[in-house]
Amino acid sequence: MKKLFIFLCAGVLIFSLTSPIIAGGIDNKQNLSAEYVRTLNRSATTDSADAVAYNPAGVVKMEDGFFLNLSGQYALKEYSNTIGGVEYQSDTPSIVPSLFGLYKKDRWAGFAAFTIPCGGGKVRFKNGNATTFALGQGFIGGANAQLALGGYPPLYDNILSQSLEAESIYYGLTLGGAYAINDMISVSLGLRYIDAQKEAAGSVAIGASSGQVPDQFAEIDYEETADGLGGIIGINISPAKDLNIGFRYETRTSLDFETDVNRDDLGYFIDGSKARRDLPALLSLGAAYNIVPNLKLEASYVYYFNEDADWNGDEDNVDNGYDIGLALEYGFTPTFKGSIGYLYTDTGIEADYMLPECPELDADTVAAGFAYTVHPGLDLNLGVLKTFYKDETTTTGIKLEKDVTIISFGIQYKFM
Repeated sequence: MKKLFIFLCAGVLIFSLTSPIIAGGIDNKQNLSAEYVRTLNRSATTDSADAVAYNPAGVVKMEDGFFLNLSGQYALKEYSNTIGGVEYQSDTPSIVPSLFGLYKKDRWAGFAAFTIPCGGGKVRFKNGNATTFALGQGFIGGANAQLALGGYPPLYDNILSQSLEAESIYYGLTLGGAYAINDMISVSLGLRYIDAQKEAAGSVAIGASSGQVPDQFAEIDYEETADGLGGIIGINISPAKDLNIGFRYETRTSLDFETDVNRDDLGYFIDGSKARRDLPALLSLGAAYNIVPNLKLEASYVYYFNEDADWNGDEDNVDNGYDIGLALEYGFTPTFKGSIGYLYTDTGIEADYMLPECPELDADTVAAGFAYTVHPGLDLNLGVLKTFYKDETTTTGIKLEKDVTIISFGIQYKFM
């Protein structure tokens, strides 16, 4: 009975959590550009305007001029929960955009970015999932408790139908600048505003096998919103002609979510209530080395400070996480280059505390793609990644699985 109670409580609380589309931190997401999708390692990049997000201090290494970089990602994703041999699935795809702007002149650079640093996906479990199953069990328990008050036996014993649709999007707007102290060292400072929006709608119908009592239907429909500011600090070091090193630190963004309840037949939520769910700080380290003129090796390490975020106590149930990866990029011609990349992700969370709608599973990700200069100043990027997640099973027997493939296209234009 105690395990069932904990399971039911977790099922309700899970509605208020969020998760990234692919490998990354529990909340933080790194797939912000087409260049990233084809390499998975951009922490020391200085060759494209998406460096605004990955190595902001390195943008002063680019040519003078004004750059615009637009990316779109199409994510094919399948999430599943298996309970007692029954699999519940969502296979709704997502489209994730990003836009980077950069103006660089001599030692100075100014930049702006629009990204989705967290969330960015919708799930649609047409036949329910672990969360609605938990709500259904709780609904049955409550209905039978009402029967007991009238002296009747517990007749409700069946979940007739269940469904869940949820979406989480964090819009990020970054403004900042960079300065080259000398030919070796440059620094950057930025400010990012986040507008976080989450919504979920679920329904459960219960009945009795005996048919002695009428079926009952319950629905939950609510939204959560929050906004906050965070800082981004960058350092770029070029100790040798063929070696570049990038550092980036993103501060924690405090987010206090307010709940707007549209409907709650089960009485789980309070309209206007608030709950803290910060976007954790992270530290990114990267190195890029030109092995030979046409072959570049890139390495990255991103560390997520999950334990330092305020998640209303849920941070006590997780560890800090990290990504670590390598990429190779080869220039076949002066205008055409291809790349491959690998990334390993340790999210720092155990199965019992994962989000069933989008479980934060450890993963291996591989990527490939190419960049093509159509003419001077106009560059195209195409990337594909595939993430292989390690399925987990909770102590209550729920198997959590996930499968994601992303195709991304990007275009960059230099105006002057």
